[in-house]
Amino acid sequence: MRFLPKLLATSFIAFAGMGNATVLTFEDIPGQGTLASNYAGLTWGAGWEYYDSAQSPYNAASGKTRIYNNTGATTDWFKFSNDVIFDGAFFAGYQTAGFELFNDGQLVFTSSLLGLSGTPSFLSSGYSGLVDEVRLSVTNGNFVMDDVTYHAAAARNTVPEPSSLALMGLGLVGLILSQRRKA
Repeated sequence: MRFLPKLLATSFIAFAGMGNATVLTFEDIPGQGTLASNYAGLTWGAGWEYYDSAQSPYNAASGKTRIYNNTGATTDWFKFSNDVIFDGAFFAGYQTAGFELFNDGQLVFTSSLLGLSGTPSFLSSGYSGLVDEVRLSVTNGNFVMDDVTYHAAAARNTVPEPSSLALMGLGLVGLILSQRRKA
């Protein structure tokens, strides 16, 4: 029965990480054009474009549509209206990509750099704290970004639904019974 406290702690930690991620796939804007400055409730720096035609090595991670910014480092950013936990995004292209994460105008974290290729790869932010702005460290015109993923700050702290707790409870009872039979 000494395993029970560890099992309970692990179960609750797993539930604490649950929460629905928001993933911007850009599939709702087929074709090509300028990304609206308030697309998906975020504020985007000037110059963001989208397109859905094939162009290797600028491949989409999912679907066809992806975004890029070809105007310069001062516009390679997007802001959230509320604090979020930013998970990361997929990139493809040439050179490297990275993130600088800000909250209330202060740099709070800098991600590692990801070497880009024609195979879209997920660049994790590497940071689990709250942010309200993401700035990209990229070589302009040499990247596409897709599947931008984040969690609302409250989503990571929500209480599991009763049915989820009941299912977890049944699983714990099953584990306890199986351990009793072994002893």
